[in-house]
Amino acid sequence: MAWSRLYITVEGQSERKFADDVLQPYFASFSIEVKTRVVLTNRKLGKRGGILDFEKIRNDLLRLMHEDYKPEARFTTMIDLYALPHEFPGWEDAQKKMLPMERVQILESALKKEMGDQRFLPYIQLHEFETLLYCDLMQLQQRISGTETAFAALSKEVKHLNPEDINEGRETAPSKRIIKHVPIYERLKVRVGAPAATAIGLPILRNKCPHFNSWISQLEKFNLLN
Repeated sequence: MAWSRLYITVEGQSERKFADDVLQPYFASFSIEVKTRVVLTNRKLGKRGGILDFEKIRNDLLRLMHEDYKPEARFTTMIDLYALPHEFPGWEDAQKKMLPMERVQILESALKKEMGDQRFLPYIQLHEFETLLYCDLMQLQQRISGTETAFAALSKEVKHLNPEDINEGRETAPSKRIIKHVPIYERLKVRVGAPAATAIGLPILRNKCPHFNSWISQLEKFNLLN
């Protein structure tokens, strides 16, 4: 069955801008309309952003799926493995695995089962949005003046790591490493992060981030449901 709408529920504004600027035009070539939304965390106040409580994202996704119940609609997420709440489905089983890729696969499978809708394809980013920026840190450096030396030090620090292998430690997560070397990034994240990822380009992001690439590949084929 052909489908025409893809709802991407993201964790924050950086992910939303990235999805709007990169994923939306890409999937348009497949005749798919991408609708990006930040997760609703306080319905009464209309507050969006952050995954601090699993029940809130669960209820937000269920409401969305109920609102668009048509078979041609599809739903996915773009949320971070880093700082994921411990009540997330599959959490205990995931902690038994040493490799982050294995943990994220367990979490995604458990989330899909929890939502109980074949139109839903969960995606959890290894380990957060900033992972994508490590595919070419020069793009970020060019957007924050006077940071050449700082980014040179950061590049040296992670030169032995693939972007998706940069871990989830409080001081060593992708965003924390950037902030350590370039503190102003914490205030400029939305303004410079998404444009840097956009400039890197989807082909390079897919080539250097296997889990991210797998998500995009699955979305490309997601219309071939039984």
